[in-house]
Amino acid sequence: MLTGTMQGRKYRAVVRDQRGAAIEELTLLPLDEDRVIVRTQAAQCTYSNLNQILGNQPLRQGQAPFITGQGGVGIVEAVGSRVRRVQVGDRVLVPDGPYCGQCYMCLRGRPDRCMMTTGTGENPMVPVARRSSGEPVAQWINSGGFSELMVPNEWYCIPMFDNVTPAIELAMLVETSCVGLGTVFGAAPVEPGTDVVVFGCGPVGLGAIQGARIKGASQIIAVEPIGYRRDVALKVGATMALDPGEYYSNATTEPENVNPFFVERDELVRKLRELCRGPTDRRLAGGRPGDLNRNNAGPDYVIEAVGGDLFPPKHPGPDPTGILSLRQAWALCSAAGHLSTVSVSQKGNFVLPGNAWSNASKNHHPGTHNGLSTLRDLPRFARLIRTGQFNAKALATSTYTLDQFREAHQQVADRTTIAAIIVFG
Repeated sequence: MLTGTMQGRKYRAVVRDQRGAAIEELTLLPLDEDRVIVRTQAAQCTYSNLNQILGNQPLRQGQAPFITGQGGVGIVEAVGSRVRRVQVGDRVLVPDGPYCGQCYMCLRGRPDRCMMTTGTGENPMVPVARRSSGEPVAQWINSGGFSELMVPNEWYCIPMFDNVTPAIELAMLVETSCVGLGTVFGAAPVEPGTDVVVFGCGPVGLGAIQGARIKGASQIIAVEPIGYRRDVALKVGATMALDPGEYYSNATTEPENVNPFFVERDELVRKLRELCRGPTDRRLAGGRPGDLNRNNAGPDYVIEAVGGDLFPPKHPGPDPTGILSLRQAWALCSAAGHLSTVSVSQKGNFVLPGNAWSNASKNHHPGTHNGLSTLRDLPRFARLIRTGQFNAKALATSTYTLDQFREAHQQVADRTTIAAIIVFG
């Protein structure tokens, strides 16, 4: 018999254990006083989730089975006794980053590094259900979006007060689009009338392109090897889209070419610098010299959103390690410019001259969410969707049922879709 905590309620979820990922029927444990039960409407299949779903790497020794996914959007059906942020009936976003507003990082302007993030310090993944065998099951980042029910902590719940915007579109804000928007609104906010270059036009890069358009950038250049993604970039705000493969040569990766000041052999960096020259080279009129190899050349903002390949895609780029785009982005950024690196899964390292690192005056802003404050920003971003300023529909290119979770993630791995969304009935 169900109680006020919904203890004993049955629901389906994608569970990862030592054998891999599969759908199971689970039974809810009693609701913790700081947690919320959310009936899931939609959840995004992110690239960083691929190892959970398609990978065969064993779990750590002693690691309990867990529900996969990085959150979603849904309706609150029950709240713990200490929950105040949301109420039963609220529509909420459950992103992969919390906002407590009280920890060391939140109080110092980096809520994207909130110390209530699951898996850090004293915030382990806590069981919320049990399998048919009685074995306890936790949730990835204590939210587990690939499930008919999510049981997140209160600080992961962002009330939407919006019952109009389709759940499929709101689901884009759970992870990738909020990353792209967060980096242009957050740590290095894009200013009107500026030049912006975005490396990578997956859902993160396309979110950044739209954010740059909303912020009033005058030139937004997309760099992306996949043709259909360049087309979408132009549709949602890029003023130009380049295929990096047309500028790639073996010389780009030679060890002697690692110095970011010596870019004359990197055709892509030179091309982008040329496109961002500005109207004049007269120094006392606010211009910059025409020498493309100088550190004062380059765009005002560079956003790197490529990352490394977790699985061999059907549409490979010039560098599966993801290192080349990092090096190019750093080289491209001018001495007064801002470089934001928001991608993940790179394999390997690259070399920077010590003097350039210490004295080149480039402004580097690393971090996937780059200053995003979920409680403040996600309702704003949802409003941008509702008013048509942010085109989430163009990014949510395919939908799947929970039973199709593996197929959905394979499409993401192959890069044959921009974003795949699991939709719940």
